Amino acid sequence: MSEKNNRRPQRQKEYGIDAKKKKVKPVKKDEVKVIDQELLFENAKKLIEKHNIYLLDLKVLAVKDNKKVYAVIFKKKDSVSHNHCIEATRVIQEVIKNNGYDEGDYTITVSSAGFRWKFDDNYELFEDMPIKIKYKVDDDNYITTTAILKEAKDDYIIIKNDDDNIDIKILKSNIIKTRLNC
Repeated sequence: MSEKNNRRPQRQKEYGIDAKKKKVKPVKKDEVKVIDQELLFENAKKLIEKHNIYLLDLKVLAVKDNKKVYAVIFKKKDSVSHNHCIEATRVIQEVIKNNGYDEGDYTITVSSAGFRWKFDDNYELFEDMPIKIKYKVDDDNYITTTAILKEAKDDYIIIKNDDDNIDIKILKSNIIKTRLNC
């Protein structure tokens, strides 16, 4: 017998039967180093509050070499001005630099809480302000209303309903969502 006759014919692949091979992504040697979001938020919050400006939210995003910081600030008595945003930007740059990163690598965007800002905590910042709130009355019933936030404590808030002019005590555990309603 010749060698040609000893060979078996190659089996053809049938689509959908063979197990798919897992694609392994190569490990990047030059991964983008980005400042920790929690670290930046906590350190910037402390410094910004010295200027009576409150840092409500901060996000750090990075796609390739494009690093961005988005911050939302709030001023209790006055509205947020352009100068407040500039001051918050300077503080964020300082925190980035103090943690060993180049602040020039980051694009920083600071804005005010604005109209209809959703919030889950820091109720005391929004006392005497109009809010829209949805809360649970019992297991099956919810109420959505606009009101003035009169007082905020550790485990409850008190609102003054616009319609009835009555103070209502709501446990924080019963609050579904709250937003400014300026």
